[in-house]
Amino acid sequence: MPSRVLVCGASPDNQNRNTVLRSYVVEGFAQLQGIELVYNVPLEYAAEKSWGVRPELVVCFGSCMPDDADYSHLRSYCNKTGTPMVFWLHDDPYEFDYNYKLSGVADIIFSNDRWCAEHYDHPNTYHLPLAASETFHYRKIDVTAKNVNVFFCGVAFANRVRLLRDLAKPLAEMDATILGADWPASELPFCRNTRLPNAQLSDHYARSWITLNMGRDFHYANDRFRLEPSTPGPRTFEAAMAGTTQAMFVESLEIMDYYQPGSEFLLYDSVAEFTRHMAEMTRDRQRCLSIAQAAQQRTLRDHTYKCRAETMLRQVSQCQ
Repeated sequence: MPSRVLVCGASPDNQNRNTVLRSYVVEGFAQLQGIELVYNVPLEYAAEKSWGVRPELVVCFGSCMPDDADYSHLRSYCNKTGTPMVFWLHDDPYEFDYNYKLSGVADIIFSNDRWCAEHYDHPNTYHLPLAASETFHYRKIDVTAKNVNVFFCGVAFANRVRLLRDLAKPLAEMDATILGADWPASELPFCRNTRLPNAQLSDHYARSWITLNMGRDFHYANDRFRLEPSTPGPRTFEAAMAGTTQAMFVESLEIMDYYQPGSEFLLYDSVAEFTRHMAEMTRDRQRCLSIAQAAQQRTLRDHTYKCRAETMLRQVSQCQ
């Protein structure tokens, strides 16, 4: 196991809206026995920092889509020291067409999406989903603080708008709270175009009995194979860590690899089934609470960034 790990962006920080995710990855490595030092560095300073601190593993985390993502100096350090250079991409399959940039650069690639990982033209490509941070996302479940029936926060991508149109009647009856950007609030009066800072999101999850789980359908560069995402995104794990019960429309059954339907998660494939779930969760608050508790415990056990760091290190060890 390496004792020193450097985690940097896969793109420059001035192009990266998700730098906070990198701090979760750093947390995960820092929690492992045997890891003495973990460095969190922007890509633009990663090579210089590497020559100074001599990491034994370099992890480039994020998106490789921006044009000014230059890996040559960092690759030079890895070549000269024999240090594995690993990429963990967190925006698959939405940016899949840009992974050609890693040819001849990455020793190992981890894709956040399982189906997408199957389509890489790289001999060492593996699936590694994102996760939740115990430090940032965990909230103690407090039933007296739960004052929101149904919650969602996110951008109004077309697939989400279609789904909420279908669910409009039960959501209105449940006095749902939908926040984010670009929602047709005049058509869906329970939606408000109010953005939440990322730091406040877990507090809202914790206050909510039910949180809707809706993926996005917006691709920046996914024309080659037009891959559909299969793996749930990070907010699935973050919401579970915060102690809310999640309801997801069945699009991919991969969710069942992470949470048990009925006891840790709610799945539905029709308006009628969603309505039944909502009625049952309203009628039996204790069962709703037990689902949230079970999901939180499952997340603490299986879906932290410490768990992901352990998985990555095992795979890196096997590849060497």
